[in-house]
Amino acid sequence: WGGGKTTLATALYARISNQFDACCFIHDVSKIYGDHGPIGIQKQLLCQTLNEENLQISNLPMASNLIRTRLCQIKSLVVLDNVDEVEQLDKLNMKREWLGTGSRIIIISRNGHILREHGVDEVYRVRLLDRKYALQLFCRKAFKSDDIMSGYIYLTYDVLNYVRGLPLAL
Repeated sequence: WGGGKTTLATALYARISNQFDACCFIHDVSKIYGDHGPIGIQKQLLCQTLNEENLQISNLPMASNLIRTRLCQIKSLVVLDNVDEVEQLDKLNMKREWLGTGSRIIIISRNGHILREHGVDEVYRVRLLDRKYALQLFCRKAFKSDDIMSGYIYLTYDVLNYVRGLPLAL
C-alpha cells in the first residue's frame, strides 16, 4: 500500500550490510514463490549469500541442507521482501538457528499475523506521515520548494487528503 516498508528496508540493508559476512535481499518473495515455489527463494538466498551464481539445487531438502551446513558459521543478513502468506515462510524451511551467531533475518510484510506466527522477535511498524511532513514532502516534490506554489493551495490539500500520509503516493 505504499507505506515505504521496502524503501526503508533497502536503506537499512545498505547501511548495515557491511557488518555481515554474507548478505541477501530477496525482492518480492510472493512473486518468486508463485513462479518457482520455495526452492526459488532458497536458491536466491544461497546464490546471494555464497556468491555462487550457478548452484545446482534440485529439491528442498538439498537446499535446506546447504543453508544449514554452509551458513551455520557465517554471520548473515537475510531480507525477505513482500512476504504475503504464512505458507511462504513455512515452506522456505529455514530456521534462525541454522545461521551463524549475530545473523539477522528481516521479513517485510503487510500482514502482522505472518510475523506473529513465526515468532518474530521485534516488529517495526512503518508509520504514515503526519500532515506537516506530508505537506513538506509534497511541496518539495511538486514545487521544488518548501512552500505551496501560489494558486495551488486547494489542490495541494485535496491531494494530501486523498493520499492520507502514504509517502510513496506523494
